[in-house]
Amino acid sequence: MGGMQQINAVLLAGDRRASIEVRSDNKAFLMLEGAPLFIHVLRALKRSERVRNVVVVGPADRLEQNLHRYEAWLSGDGEVAVAEQGENIIENFKTGFVCSLALTAKHSFEELRGSEYDETVVLVLPCDIPLLTPWEVDEFIRRSNMDDYDYSIGITSEKILSYYHPSPGIPGIQMIYFHVREDLLRHNNLHLGKPLKFAHLDYIEKMYEWRYQTRLANIIRMVFSLLFAGWRLFKGLRIFILMQLSLYYDRHGHPKLSDRVRSLVPMTRLCEGVGNVFGSRVQIIYTHFGGAALDVDNEGGLAVIEEMYGPWMEHQETMSK
Repeated sequence: MGGMQQINAVLLAGDRRASIEVRSDNKAFLMLEGAPLFIHVLRALKRSERVRNVVVVGPADRLEQNLHRYEAWLSGDGEVAVAEQGENIIENFKTGFVCSLALTAKHSFEELRGSEYDETVVLVLPCDIPLLTPWEVDEFIRRSNMDDYDYSIGITSEKILSYYHPSPGIPGIQMIYFHVREDLLRHNNLHLGKPLKFAHLDYIEKMYEWRYQTRLANIIRMVFSLLFAGWRLFKGLRIFILMQLSLYYDRHGHPKLSDRVRSLVPMTRLCEGVGNVFGSRVQIIYTHFGGAALDVDNEGGLAVIEEMYGPWMEHQETMSK
């Protein structure tokens, strides 16, 4: 998408199935620097040159109230619409996509398959990445080749994210990385895709529910899910097991073993595995700012972001120049 084509975005701010509260509240409404987290994310989208309109999906009344209250934060072109949440992330994703097409709720997502909207691209992201910048959004969209692929997954290298790690006297966030041959990677929460081209959207919900892969129960669930889902997922299962094994060795003080295992997982195989799971043509896209990867998963992470918000945003602004 090398030209200046604009796309619509869906911002997920739901608080039902598989969502995680922080400080006993929906993360979308946690306050940071005088505004809720989702307002920070929405402000970055509004300032992006590549984003046209945004649909926010979540508890509609509360979202509307906050949009009115923080209207001054949201300068920029494009419209913001609110859609009421469903019971899970996939329902919210489908609702947001249909709403982004300016279609009424009477149109169901499944009914649109095979229609004129099959090639429509949408940006999808969560509400809990307040360090997101318009530069990172634009870089991700610009780098994505949506002529040859159906789904772009945003990633950031450990080399970039090490800037945000803790250091003596300075708080930070230490992340868990995917281990592949070429690099150590962190998913950065940015998704760009043609939703109607996804053959297996149900697995996005499962991936979301089991996203904390350092928890043994979630690893077991994922393995058995892939085992019994059919032949098309065997490649994905092999890659998943190898990445988990490399991570295990790395976390238990065996870096040479970790490197040996991850040498068996080139980036191309990771794309193929994810593509098999979701039933789409997948590409992996690097971004180089870091803010999109720093999501609010717990109170400790939020406390660090509260303390380091100014310096980290200044760092990203410097990188944009």
